[in-house]
Amino acid sequence: MAQETVFGWILTGPVPNQTISSFSTRVSYFCEISVDKEISRFWEVENIPSKQILSKSDRFCEDLYQKSTTRNEEGRYVVSLPFKEEYSPLTSLGYSRNSAMSQFLSNERRLLRDPQLKKDYDNNINEYITLKHMSPIQQNGPLLNTSCFYLPHHAVIKPDSTTTKVRVVFNASCPSSNGLSLNDILYTGPVLQNDLTILILNWRFYRYVFNGDIQKMYRQIRVNSDHTSFQRILFRQSRDDPIQDFELQTVTFGINCAPYLAIRTMMQLAHDIQSTFPIASKILRSSMYVDDALVGAHDIQSAIQARDELIEALSSAGFSMRKWTSNSKKILESLPPEDLLHSDFLNFDDCSMVKTLGIRWNARSDDFFFSTTTLSADGGFTKRAVLSQISRLFDPAGWLAPVIILAKMIMQNIWMEKTEWDQEISVESLHLWKTFRGQYPFINEIRIPRWVHFTPDAECNPTLIVEKPMHPCDSEDMDGWICTICGFNRTANSMTVQSHVVAMPISRREHIDLTPLDIFLWGHLKEKVCVDKPVVGLRYGYVQSKYR
Repeated sequence: MAQETVFGWILTGPVPNQTISSFSTRVSYFCEISVDKEISRFWEVENIPSKQILSKSDRFCEDLYQKSTTRNEEGRYVVSLPFKEEYSPLTSLGYSRNSAMSQFLSNERRLLRDPQLKKDYDNNINEYITLKHMSPIQQNGPLLNTSCFYLPHHAVIKPDSTTTKVRVVFNASCPSSNGLSLNDILYTGPVLQNDLTILILNWRFYRYVFNGDIQKMYRQIRVNSDHTSFQRILFRQSRDDPIQDFELQTVTFGINCAPYLAIRTMMQLAHDIQSTFPIASKILRSSMYVDDALVGAHDIQSAIQARDELIEALSSAGFSMRKWTSNSKKILESLPPEDLLHSDFLNFDDCSMVKTLGIRWNARSDDFFFSTTTLSADGGFTKRAVLSQISRLFDPAGWLAPVIILAKMIMQNIWMEKTEWDQEISVESLHLWKTFRGQYPFINEIRIPRWVHFTPDAECNPTLIVEKPMHPCDSEDMDGWICTICGFNRTANSMTVQSHVVAMPISRREHIDLTPLDIFLWGHLKEKVCVDKPVVGLRYGYVQSKYR
């Protein structure tokens, strides 16, 4: 069998065996990596996402959601799992209980070696029972059948979490006895979450902002009772107790369609409350990233109104907000202290900071900052090790583009040298990489004001400035463009200037056409970023300079 993987083409398959006493399998491997193809893949993360076109399976998921979704007596949404049309859920899967039993016992032995972890894990599972998010199975028939699916589960430790340090992860990709898993026979559903960068850019337009997340978002959405048999698990609290069978009653993290069902339900709630809670409806549509809300307003009264509407609208469907943060004490004052990110958050001391969608924000100073760790050299200086380090540089808003592009240009240089994956990089590339690693910790000193001083009555005149070239670390062989968008906000009494720098990698060119840049950079932002007043025109300038 031939497969194209991220590492190239591989050939696998059994070799006919002529003897009974032994069995052998050979794997042939062939890899041909195109530099141009891999470089373009590596930089595609910076591309503006194109408008999504629904596939046939996506349309099926949407039709099923609209036809089958209901609300129970508590107002909670009840959804159905989108089984693939070519599979019958009652007959397509093999036996799965024995495999889940084996993995449960293995996980139990591991937990018993750490009493505190075992206690936290059991408390997490017991919470499902207390909140009626799972229920015991009434054993009226045989447990070994193929009209159900058992989910293996294990513990994941999240030390950075401010609430749940230990979480239970369910594995819906574990194959049953016939090789098929639950995820194999379910559609994933279309990707519905908002663009992270656009959300952050929108958030910066408002003087007063707040942030919070929906508590146990997935688990507030019920699953159709006809489908809960495909969400069975095994559990016991003590080795002296018999192992019990349970069915999860809510949307379960680990099932491939769970993100779609959760976000689609938020969109449905936004539609259902549009006439009664119009502000909350707009927030749910355009200010949510999965379960995180990034909300802003130009005045305190509007912010408080948005907060209250959002709370009431979510409550009508069984959802609640927690881990509230804000740059204004007045927005947080009437909220229960236990619902704030920290109980003393209102003091705006050094703990008044939050990691918002991968970026840290200090509410007291109302600015963004970065907290980086030293780039490790434990893996040596092979091409694989350096690429692994670069891929961990997370910059969703593009604020570190002038820094990140240097690492990417170093990576391009390594590619052009045709260095093998596990081969040490050249002396020249090693010098560039060590220089980058030494300067990288200075990112921690960067502070970026969150508010761009935009007001509804301001006239915004952006100016696009393109500068060329940039040469990292005294290398004349690597070029790039720096594009700066400066926003001039004029009001009756004042004018503020804000800028955003974008580093653009290019092949060595002497000229650049600004018309595509105009369309690409500004046209997209003007379409996506929801400002309260249209922007007046776009101007650009061109300068040529060198960076050393």
